[in-house]
Amino acid sequence: MKGTVAEEIAEFVVNLKYNEIPNRVIKKAKDQVLGVIAAIYAGAATKPGKIILDTIKQFGDKKEASLIPSGFKTSVRSAVLGNSSTGVALDYVDYLLSGHTGVSAVPVPFAVGESLGSSGKEVLIAQILANEIEGRLGTSVFLGPQNGQLWSYIHLIGGAVATSRLLGLNEDQTANAIGIALSQSTYTIFRGYFAMAKLFVSGLPAQIGVQSAYFAKNGLRGAHDIIEHPLGFCNLMADIPLKFMTNSALGKAWVTDTLCYKIYPGCAYVDSIADCILDLQKEVDIDYKKIKKIEVYSSILTTAMDDFAAPFTNIESLKKEGTHVALNFTVPYTIAATLIDKELTPKQFEEDRYLDPEIHNLAKRVKIIPESKMSLEILSALPSIKIPNLTDIISGKFSLADANLDKVVVAFAGAVKILMNNGKEYYKKQNIPYGAPGNPYNLQKKFSQEAKGILSEEKIKDSIAKIKDIDKLDNIKEIIDNICI
Repeated sequence: MKGTVAEEIAEFVVNLKYNEIPNRVIKKAKDQVLGVIAAIYAGAATKPGKIILDTIKQFGDKKEASLIPSGFKTSVRSAVLGNSSTGVALDYVDYLLSGHTGVSAVPVPFAVGESLGSSGKEVLIAQILANEIEGRLGTSVFLGPQNGQLWSYIHLIGGAVATSRLLGLNEDQTANAIGIALSQSTYTIFRGYFAMAKLFVSGLPAQIGVQSAYFAKNGLRGAHDIIEHPLGFCNLMADIPLKFMTNSALGKAWVTDTLCYKIYPGCAYVDSIADCILDLQKEVDIDYKKIKKIEVYSSILTTAMDDFAAPFTNIESLKKEGTHVALNFTVPYTIAATLIDKELTPKQFEEDRYLDPEIHNLAKRVKIIPESKMSLEILSALPSIKIPNLTDIISGKFSLADANLDKVVVAFAGAVKILMNNGKEYYKKQNIPYGAPGNPYNLQKKFSQEAKGILSEEKIKDSIAKIKDIDKLDNIKEIIDNICI
């Protein structure tokens, strides 16, 4: 290593050239844009999303960048806050190894790029850089007390590196931006995860990351050894810190390869279960009123998260909180709503649906059965990836370059058995959810679904075409103008 971890990251951020990025990674990033913008459209229509956007409009900020989809002009930092927060509102955005990066990797470059008049190619590079560095930072603290979206601090570094790249900061300034951002590392409190404030899990950290780059541009310095120092980030955020992962195989391995796109609102473990229900409904006509019980076989993660969310998902609690947020983490509600409505879209998380007693009564007939075998299938579905032993990981002998990330297959397995009153049974299992590596999905469908009613058909087609050719655009505003009203 030439210097500190932040300095090596900064060298990569400053010097990465577009032609050094594999075409498959570029394609993944373009699909990520479609998926994240679709999630922002949906999240902006939720109750907490509307409150956040309306509040931002009251700030009276300098007009630099757009809130999506209204096109309302506000400051860069407020546009990042608004678009990132609405993007995560329905837990409808992608994830990768290791983190839910899209809700900062896309909104940050779009807002900063719009204010600077950056080219589409530069915005796309900044987006990919955010994915790569955020994913590695999440991996560095994988063996720690938090996981998944609770890794809110990945958006600090993502915001910092993407903004540094677009501002044209040098290596020293970029390392300073990283040091500034991580010096105020966020630690998400789990209880807040099931309330409206959960929407800030990405927006506030991303905003800090953006501002850190601007401060660094003007000469403010941060600790360059903030990541690996004994008093630094990794030691404080992980039980067993994997510091070397933060800058592992930069430019040789691409965590963007591992992107999993969500086609339903809800946490990742919900996807395969929803697939099962919807695929069954294509095969047989299931009268939900005649269902005796529903058995769900899933990983230990599914059971644990559902247990955490359960106290906040009954009708009384939902009325008190005034939001759908907790329901994105519960399997019984998801299954019941999907069976009754024969779809799983943002509509199932609108107030008239999530307070419907009929859905909750059916949800009471759902039993989740954890299976260790399904937990292990997450690894068994990765035959092409070289899985190191724990000793090699902890000792730093393992590099992401050895992992064959471009061949990744992601398995969040789930199975559903529906038992009817007349004794009939229906069973379906899904190893790899639609949208995950190994089971591709056309993200244009998701974008079109959520853009409908917001944009005209012509604008939807133009937006998809421009996102597909984002690297050919002289100014990112060409896309912004299309995706906003």
